[in-house]
Amino acid sequence: MSVETYFAPVRRTDRREFKNQIVDISHSPLMNTLLKAVSGLMVVLNEDRQIVAINHAFLETIGIDNAEEVLGLRLGESLKCVHAHGEPNGCGTTLQCVTCGAAIATMAAIENDAADEQMCAMTMEKDGVKSDICLLIRSHPMRVDDRRWVLLFAQDITQEQFWMNLERIFFHDINNSLASLLGYSDLLASEMPDHPAVQQIRAAAVRLNAEVSLQRTLSKNKEGQYEPNRDYVPLSRIKKELGLLVDGHTARIGKSYEADWPDPDVSLYTDPLLVSKVLGNMVINALEATPKGGQVRLAVEVVEEGNAVVWKVWNAASIDEKYRHRIFQRYFSTKADSGRGLGTYAMKLFGEHYLGGKVDFVSDPAEGTVFFFRLPINRPS
Repeated sequence: MSVETYFAPVRRTDRREFKNQIVDISHSPLMNTLLKAVSGLMVVLNEDRQIVAINHAFLETIGIDNAEEVLGLRLGESLKCVHAHGEPNGCGTTLQCVTCGAAIATMAAIENDAADEQMCAMTMEKDGVKSDICLLIRSHPMRVDDRRWVLLFAQDITQEQFWMNLERIFFHDINNSLASLLGYSDLLASEMPDHPAVQQIRAAAVRLNAEVSLQRTLSKNKEGQYEPNRDYVPLSRIKKELGLLVDGHTARIGKSYEADWPDPDVSLYTDPLLVSKVLGNMVINALEATPKGGQVRLAVEVVEEGNAVVWKVWNAASIDEKYRHRIFQRYFSTKADSGRGLGTYAMKLFGEHYLGGKVDFVSDPAEGTVFFFRLPINRPS
């Protein structure tokens, strides 16, 4: 048996009163300015949740030219929500509306006279075709000339949510694959413990697992909240981690790569995974910028007076002067491929923001390019 409402009130404004509301809105300089000034999606609702005004951006989104076609409708009805005509009283009153972000935000403004923000997942049906959208809805109550209105601002975040969900699926599936890979590498290592290639495979599997774990944490917590896993680590461990990234990389094919590490070994207080990510980006970027037959050199220095380790990566290519001030800018790249520009940004992010070091470069047509990474040895006091 149907009920009158599961959530919002059923009542709709009397036709004559609604026409008066339309007139009031159309003669309000403030409302007209808002409707014209807001570049995003905006509608104005009365206290019965009916549309009394709508901006051009919203009209384009729902694919109509004449605003009068949606005046008097509720938001879900204008967007062709599949639940908008469920139950006897439609939009806002059905069982599905109890968890609808748009309905919740609207009622917060009406009942509590408070602004609210909610995410609204909606299934639309237009011309027999269903599609899922996700909107970020912001509601703001507003009183003008003794009338109370609800301003609704909507942002289409469908693609953002789509990629976010794909990312979660990726981490879920890759974790399953990694568990199998680690299991097989353990089994292989137990059967051939002294085989160098087996040891490399095992080390690469462990590193890959750590990389995925780091990425998952960064994705979940965002940039500013990740806590590096610091400990006292010998430089030989950093060398080994970097070798896992560089030694088998395709960018090395046909090129010379020389690395000069200090002897004897020293230890520094840091996160070896993040250090190797900084250095890996430096070396691989240099190799990618080097033609076949060319050379890349890594020099590692222990600076006693500064109590620091400095890594310097050189290649003969120079960076065009017009690009130099943007090298560490996120998304900027001198390469033509889309989706590039994260390697140098990652150097700064991990090397400076997380590890407290210094990342920079010098470039000259005659001398080539040197990227360097300076990192304190001891734990900060």
